Amino acid sequence: MSTKRPVPNPYADSERYHCFGCDPRSSVGLRMSFTVEGEALHSTWEPRQELEGYPGVIHGGIQATLADEMGGWFLHALRGTAGVTRDLSIVYSAPANTENGPFHLVAVASEESEKEVTMTVTISGADGTLFSTATVRYAKFSEAVARRRLNFPGGEAFR
Repeated sequence: MSTKRPVPNPYADSERYHCFGCDPRSSVGLRMSFTVEGEALHSTWEPRQELEGYPGVIHGGIQATLADEMGGWFLHALRGTAGVTRDLSIVYSAPANTENGPFHLVAVASEESEKEVTMTVTISGADGTLFSTATVRYAKFSEAVARRRLNFPGGEAFR
């Protein structure tokens, strides 16, 4: 039986850090945080009214952003590197009702090579309703390239 381990955010204290997805100080962002269990990345996210499309329903673009952020942090926490999004597709299964929070997100690798990783990301409500399933494909950089091109602090910073 595996246990969940919180993933530290080594960017959080930087004044240059303004990520819409994961900056915990952002007044407008998603403020995501993450845990790892086995080979899966998890996030519990609390929906907010200002991120709705229709009244009471989280905007589909916000769901896509949540899925994309899961992809980046999957690389950080489970592969010890960083990369960039190559493509993302998402299938919406049910309205993501704000009142069905907190939302639970899970990312797992579905395909992987030396230079790419494709993940499946699911977003579900507190009652288990599946809202969306995304396929997120990332270019996966070596740690040295990630440090040089993306100011990546190194894989150990996420352990």
